[in-house]
Formats: sequence, C-alpha cells, structure tokens
Amino acid sequence: MRRFLENHGPPWDAARKGAGPMHVLLIEDDALMRRMLSDMLSEDGIEVDGLASAEDALILLGAGQVPDVLVTDINLGPGLSGLDLAAIARERHPDLELVLISGMPLDTGAHPLARHERFLQKPFPPHALADAIRSAADALRTGESHPAPAQAESPGRGN
Repeated sequence: MRRFLENHGPPWDAARKGAGPMHVLLIEDDALMRRMLSDMLSEDGIEVDGLASAEDALILLGAGQVPDVLVTDINLGPGLSGLDLAAIARERHPDLELVLISGMPLDTGAHPLARHERFLQKPFPPHALADAIRSAADALRTGESHPAPAQAESPGRGN
C-alpha cells in the first residue's frame, strides 16, 4: 500500500473538478474479477486503481486520494464489508459518489445506505458499470443528489 501511495500520480481532486480524466477506486476482493473490471473500465477511458480490501481503501482515502467514484463489492471477505466502507467513506467525504456491486441481491431494508446508492448485481452487461460510473460522476459535477432507490436498480432487471 505504501508503494501505491508513493507512486500514485496527481491527486484525484483535479478530476473531481473536471480538470482531468475520471478516476475510480475499485474495491474487489476477487483478483480475477478486479483485473477484468479494471481492464474493461480502462478500455472505456476511465482511470482505475484497484484494491482488494476496504481497509486498504480507507488508508488511501485517509491519505487524501479521493476518487471521482468509489466502486465496491459488498462482500469483501474477512474484515470490513463494502457497505461498511461505503458508510465510512461517505461520512468522511459526503460528496463522494458510490457504486455498489454484488453477486447477491441487495436487501435495502437491512442496509438503509444502499437505498440511496447505485447498485449493480453481478453478472451485469459490460457497459453497465461504466454507465453507472459516468452517471455518478455526472451527478458529482452537476451537484445532483444521490440516486433515488428506483434509479439504483441494475439495468435490465426488474424490482
């Protein structure tokens, strides 16, 4: 993690102000899935930094590296969950846009924060994640609020 922080380029805050490329912090504990999603987003012109745990993401966020959008899997194995990360990140950075992903359906009744975030259930179409990220980044740049629950559904899926 230290090497990541030392070698990381310009602060993400420049992109948050529209002065640079879009930066995404992707948290996914499955290395193969993290690599596949990172490659897919990179091909779509989105700069991605991928980490395996919520704890590593909090170190990065604590060092002042706040992305345009935080994308996190909900189930990250032992330690903090993606929902834990989302809640802590949102508390520390209220304007941070989030996209939640999971292979399991999301029970928004049990997770109130999730009612107000973009959610994609795996598997999702290749373009769906990039579309959700762009939607989140657009909301950040235009000052719109976080999505209503109806907007947080995965594309092509019913309620």
